[in-house]
Amino acid sequence: MTVGIVTQPLEMNYGGILQNWALQQVLKDMGHRPLTIDAYERFTFPHYVYTYLRVAALRALHRTTHPLPQRYGGALRWRVTGEFIEQHIDKTHVMWNYERKAIKQYGIEALVVGSDQVWRARYNGDHIEDMYLRFAQGLPLKRVAYAASFGVDDWEYTPQQTEACAALAQQMDAISVREASGVALCHDHLGVEAQHVLDPTMLLHGDRYRAISDTTWQHDAPYLAVYCLDMTPTKQAFFDRVAAHYGLTKRLFSANLDVKLTVPQWLAMLANASMVITDSFHGTVFSILFGKPFYSLSNHGRGNTRLLGLLSDLGLQDRLLDDATLATVDAASDNINWQDVTARLTARRQASLHFLHTNL
Repeated sequence: MTVGIVTQPLEMNYGGILQNWALQQVLKDMGHRPLTIDAYERFTFPHYVYTYLRVAALRALHRTTHPLPQRYGGALRWRVTGEFIEQHIDKTHVMWNYERKAIKQYGIEALVVGSDQVWRARYNGDHIEDMYLRFAQGLPLKRVAYAASFGVDDWEYTPQQTEACAALAQQMDAISVREASGVALCHDHLGVEAQHVLDPTMLLHGDRYRAISDTTWQHDAPYLAVYCLDMTPTKQAFFDRVAAHYGLTKRLFSANLDVKLTVPQWLAMLANASMVITDSFHGTVFSILFGKPFYSLSNHGRGNTRLLGLLSDLGLQDRLLDDATLATVDAASDNINWQDVTARLTARRQASLHFLHTNL
């Protein structure tokens, strides 16, 4: 069956790219033909000009060394991440809005929406309804939400968005959400029942990601990988303290306008690290998949519910540190009961895969 995937635009977000790649791999393993709908509703040409001028200004002020953005592969992608997308993800042509005609054009028989904050109103502007498959309304298709994420545990929708999205959600064949709190949000605001499942990246074992990582990207000395999206002086001091405690070289990297690594290099940075500290959801995911000692730092602005829910499910809540404790905590024990983590993850993975098998 040809399965169209509706997700956030594939741009500079390593986790967003890899969750889409992972879902495609899982669907292929099941015998389906996945195809990501490459839509960019909020990234029109004026947005490209704005982004170009913003980076140019930051370069002029010596506040970034990031290269100027390019329109790569017909989309607003940086080449450093765009090459992986072009080579490893099956997708439609680039479209500036969700096109109903694409369903027939590509022979799509089912639509899966998910996962990374696809149902967060703040990130989807005036087209949140299309993340509930408005553009395919009335067509004879299977409609499934897999690990759809609100990102937060409060309700951000306007009354008008709530009414429209509830009507669309009630037309879906099956709904699952990434955060446990999303089950209650679906029930209370959309009037539908939802199952709690894993992020698509966690449906695959770490070896699948090592196989696509850059095996030539190595460091001579053991290092602490620091994947930080939002740097603060308190975080910086903690990174330095942990690196000194364990005698590790510190390797700092980020995303968005500061993206410098290719996707295979990003995977290698985490896979080859002796230890990881991150304030990223997917940085945390891959620390777990690669079996790395790690700390996760609270990131309320980007949605802390995601981190807390994931770590609690796997018995790793003690690895989450907030700003209040960062300044006082020492470089605590890196002892993790990986046997327990693996058992919990295996059970969740089986249940999540069963959801996809059953509903596709």
